[in-house]
Amino acid sequence: MDAVKWTLYAILYLIGVLTLGLLLMGAEKMAAAALDLVFLVIAVVLFRLALKDVSAALDIASEDRERAEYRMMQVILIATFLIAAGVLGYGFLKALFPFIP
Repeated sequence: MDAVKWTLYAILYLIGVLTLGLLLMGAEKMAAAALDLVFLVIAVVLFRLALKDVSAALDIASEDRERAEYRMMQVILIATFLIAAGVLGYGFLKALFPFIP
């Protein structure tokens, strides 16, 4: 169940990103932007690994129920990545351009 491990890591990463985003609201603008960019790169790498493992597990799965579970895991991973990328992208832009609402 390597795919489940990476999915859990990805979801825990999202929780950490959201928490860190709240903490960085008052941080120095350039430091916050740099950290957001670093965490966005980490998110891309982490979610790519997780999605690759889930896709490999989906190819191996033989039962319909198991395939449906892995397909749902893919959907959750993609949604989680979009949320994390959106939060980090907004934080990056907000830190560089303070006039953004």
